[in-house]
Amino acid sequence: MIDFPLCGGAAQSEFEPISSAMAKTMRYVIQDKKRFIGLTLFWINILLLGLIVRLPGISFLSLDYFTFLKSWIYLMAEDGYALFSWNFSNYNVMYLYLLWLPTGFLSDISALIFVKAISIFFDFVLAFFVYKCVGLKYGKAMTVPCLAALVTILLPSVIFNSSVWGQCDSIYTAFLVACLYALLRGRQAWAFVSFGLAISFKLQAIFLAPLFLWLLMKKQVNWRYFFLSPLVHLVTLIPAWLIGRPLKELLLIYIDQTGSYLTHRAPNLYQWISTQQSSWYPVGVVFTALVVFAIALLVYKSRVDITGDLLVYLATFSVLIVPFVLPNMHDRYFFSADVIAVIFAFYFPKYWYTPVVMGLVSFLAYFPFLYQITPVPLPLLAVFLLILIVVLGRKLLRTLNIGTPPANTLPTLTAGGARPG
Repeated sequence: MIDFPLCGGAAQSEFEPISSAMAKTMRYVIQDKKRFIGLTLFWINILLLGLIVRLPGISFLSLDYFTFLKSWIYLMAEDGYALFSWNFSNYNVMYLYLLWLPTGFLSDISALIFVKAISIFFDFVLAFFVYKCVGLKYGKAMTVPCLAALVTILLPSVIFNSSVWGQCDSIYTAFLVACLYALLRGRQAWAFVSFGLAISFKLQAIFLAPLFLWLLMKKQVNWRYFFLSPLVHLVTLIPAWLIGRPLKELLLIYIDQTGSYLTHRAPNLYQWISTQQSSWYPVGVVFTALVVFAIALLVYKSRVDITGDLLVYLATFSVLIVPFVLPNMHDRYFFSADVIAVIFAFYFPKYWYTPVVMGLVSFLAYFPFLYQITPVPLPLLAVFLLILIVVLGRKLLRTLNIGTPPANTLPTLTAGGARPG
């Protein structure tokens, strides 16, 4: 009698790797499904909560809207796209394109809602990229990145900037955070494209520009990619140029925006200078350049590798220090620092108070323009920012000089932008 092997014998052992792999795949599918459902529910809830806290401010008419935005929309409704052939606004054309799209269908009330809806939409885009940046730090854990997105969407300065003021700072900042995310992923081309889009909406995007200089000094970015940002900016000007606006005029929009005041209610160091004479303006610009290049020299001489954590640190310091020392700043110009400080706090929990200080200072600086009241004197708010800069600056100096970068879960960036294999 011939004995046949039972199914549980050698034949079974041959199929064990296959069954194990199938079981593992099923577990991943179930986990991914749960993760997808969880994330979907989270973003639905954050959307609802974000809209609820913004609704009370929608009807507020700011002086900026009443004086500028409203008239621009009416001009667009009357003249259509032909309006782009002449200089009817001191804003760059990218934002004006967005305003122009539905102008023929807008009433007085719907125009106000539409202006604010654009900025509110980018509030959520902003929160999404904050989520992505923090997610790189914490891997597959959903809780912490979701919390970072929630904090961003509930920042008072973010809420008031879009829903009350009707300003568009969330747009360029969303592209700045997208730029930071691309850098953290080693996607240099996308980083410079995102930065170019940010510049196309607002000149204030240059607050992050020192970061690129510092990375270039350490050979962490390829200089060839630098051409992408101005190229993107030029492409955004083409529609207005084709309609008939002179290219020179389009290229000089940001030059025309610059003034000679030391500060426009910004809580920076010029709050402590009694005079606002324009003769001090060049001094402030030169001082800002010296500060940026001094940090560049420190970064260059440091033997510390540019890790993901240090990249976030340098980005935060860049958007904080530049508007603090640069003259002719407005009260809203710390907006990008408010948001990137949230990412910073989740990368460095020890400095949890950074977005708290930044957010409160920015929020309180809004009141003199929006409501004609000054809850806290602006020179005092500048003191709080100076203290924060000193604290973060000392930590940055220790990090660069000692040669011990902050602990990091991300690999060192390479000169080509990709992570080392």
